[in-house]
Parts: sequence; C-alpha cells; structure tokens
Amino acid sequence: MKKNKGIFMLTMWWFVIPAVIGLVVLCFSPDKERVSFQENRVLQNRPSFSFAGLTSGEYTSQFETFLSDSMPCRNLLIKASDWILERFSMNTSYDMYYLDTTEKDVENFFKENGSDSDEENPTDDEQTGTAVDADVSEEMEEGDACLKFIKHDGGEWVKTVYTRQSMKNAAASLEKCAELLPDDGKVYFTTMSFPSTANILGQHLDVYKGWESTLPEKMNQLTSDKVVCVDSYEILQPHMLNGEDVFLHTNHQWNDVGAYYVFSSIIESQGLTPTPFDEYDYDVCRAAYSGRISGYDEFHLLYPLAPSANWEVTNVNHRTKVPFMNYHIANTLSYFDGHHLPWRTVESGFHTGRNALVVGDCFSLAFAPFLLPYYDEVHATRLKSDYFDRTKLGTTVADMIARNHITDFYYISSESSGVNTWTLQHTVAVNLY
Repeated sequence: MKKNKGIFMLTMWWFVIPAVIGLVVLCFSPDKERVSFQENRVLQNRPSFSFAGLTSGEYTSQFETFLSDSMPCRNLLIKASDWILERFSMNTSYDMYYLDTTEKDVENFFKENGSDSDEENPTDDEQTGTAVDADVSEEMEEGDACLKFIKHDGGEWVKTVYTRQSMKNAAASLEKCAELLPDDGKVYFTTMSFPSTANILGQHLDVYKGWESTLPEKMNQLTSDKVVCVDSYEILQPHMLNGEDVFLHTNHQWNDVGAYYVFSSIIESQGLTPTPFDEYDYDVCRAAYSGRISGYDEFHLLYPLAPSANWEVTNVNHRTKVPFMNYHIANTLSYFDGHHLPWRTVESGFHTGRNALVVGDCFSLAFAPFLLPYYDEVHATRLKSDYFDRTKLGTTVADMIARNHITDFYYISSESSGVNTWTLQHTVAVNLY
C-alpha cells in the first residue's frame, strides 16, 4: 500500500511541477514580441485566445511555442548549449552555420518565425525566385509606378506595382520626417526587394538583361527638395550583372557590400567622397549555404575608423553601453550588433557638425555603420508599430530628433516596410509624435 502511495505521489508531482512552472511563465512573461539574438528570430508572444484558433489547433501550437520561448534562464541555456556544441563541432569560427536547405526553405523560415513585414512576407513567386516560368505582369493604372524586369527580346515583366495613392501616402510620411529637420537637412529614402526577387535577375540572365524601378522618379515628383528618393535597383544592377554577390543567401537582406554601394551613391550625391571599402579593418565571418547552388555568405564586420562609443538609449537620456558589432556570429544581426531598439546612438569620434538618424528594418543595420565618418553621431531606431516602444524610449521621436540635433534622416528598408505597406504610409508618421 505504501509503495502504491509513493508511486501515486511521484506521478502527481510530475504533473504538478510542470503546471506550476507553466503558470509562473504565463504570469511573468511579457506580452510583446522579443528578438532572440542567439537564434536570429522573433520569439513567440502570448497568443490571443479564440475558439476558431482553439479548434484549428493554431492556438495550442502557438501557446506551446510561447511556453518554450518564455522558459526561465532561456538565454543562459542556449549559450550553454552553443558552448557544448562548439566543443564537439567540426566547424571553424568562420563556418558557424550550415544551411542544408534551398533558398525557399530559408525564406519560409522567416515567414513562419517572423520577419520585418507588415503584410509583407514574400509571395510564393518571390520566395522561389523562379517566376521566369510564369512572368505574368501585374496590372497598372495611370500614375502608378512599378518594378519591372527587362527581357532580352524587348519584353517586360511587371513584378510589383505601386499605386499612386500608396505613393502619395508614403510621400506624406516622408515629408513629416523632413519637417523635423533643419532647413539644410534632408530625408534620404530607398527600399529594396528581398534577395529572392533579386535572384530572378541573377539566376536568369539568359532571359532578363536588367530590371528597372520607376518608383524613385515618381516619389521625387511627389515630394519636396528635402526628400531624396534613391534608386537602389539602378545602383546595384551593374554589380549583379557582373555576377557580384550583393545579397545574402542565408538571410533575407542585402549584404554589407550591397549596402556599401547604395551608401556610396548617397554620399557622392552630397558632394562627399565615400571612404573606400578596403580602408576599413574587418572581421570576416562566413556562413555556408547549399541547395540549387552552394557557397558561403561573407559578412564583413567593420571596425570604426575612429574610437567610438555605442549606446542603447532608454527613458530619454539613460544610456547603456552596447557593442558596435557582434563579431562572433555570421548573420545579419552581426551588423550594428543587430540592435536599434528603442533607440541606438553611436558617437563616431569624428567632428563634422552633423548628426544622422537611420530608420528602417534589418536592411538598415548593414547600411548605418558606413555613415560614421560623416557624422558626429549616428542614431537608429525602428518605427514599425509592433517594434517601436515609445514608453521604453520615454519620449517621442520628434523630441529625440530635436534633442540630438539630427540634420539628416535616412529611411532604409526592404519592401517589407516600403511604399506598399502600412508602416511607411501611416505608422512612421504616427510614431514621430
């Protein structure tokens, strides 16, 4: 009898202890999405309950992931696991990740685990990068802009359409940003497609001889002289046609080389000379990929040209030191240490009398470090509604622009936060105040 009672008590505690841990996690875990820098993904936030979600199984699946992602001491356990795996791994410090997947698998990963998108996860055609077999053009109306692929036979394929109303809304948001700058300040705006769209050109040069975006010209017509819309498609095209890698295969952004080419064009338009890419000191990390093609993505993680100070800013002016780059991982979160929330400030060590603010998604992380020689301070944030936290910042973006004497504003993003999204059409302007 005592033996059976002992077995009963042991079995009961196997149920009670996990239930107690689950309740603790449920009560003390934050509601908002969080980013796991170790895993390069957005952690599951607490799912909203609905009977439809319960019956479909979606709610229980999300809740299970939420409990796993909210485990106490989770980051410590991950670090310990990584340390053990490194000790028994055949990889070198330059071969940190191996993706035995196709590019579609990589894009689907970000679609399922959270990306920088509004409604903006890549479409099926965009994920595969093989729309050459079904290049049906999007319909356009008068006044619309588009991204189109130019064929060798003279034909065109309209990949993306930007309606005139979407452009007007986006232009109005950018003008709101420009109003906060001094008279000689400017807003520099550019967006770029996901690598999977770029691969349509890069992998089918026998069909297409180039691409063209009419968006920058149309946007410049809708904005004042204080807003400069930059054509990144035109800037990157010659490098892509020469077979140069300007996009990542292991992630859904451009690489630092592509970001540098766009940066150089913007700096040259200001009458300045870009610092040559080779003048920087770098740590070079590589991430392997395989599938239809295989190779390595190279991450050039630069060191500042002058001694810099790097801060996370909260509560208006509370500063916490953070690294400039994460030199120990090989992914896009290496750039700028993957960090610009709620506000990031870098004191460059240069004295130019100018300060810059960089706003955007992960595309901006590879871009921002190149600005340091041209500004006393480079600030960064993200104005997408489910990322920006005004409460944690302690004030408005407009106030931060005034406090930090921002002279130039850079909006650098993928299409995921571009003209066709609610983020640029509405949220950016709203989150300024």
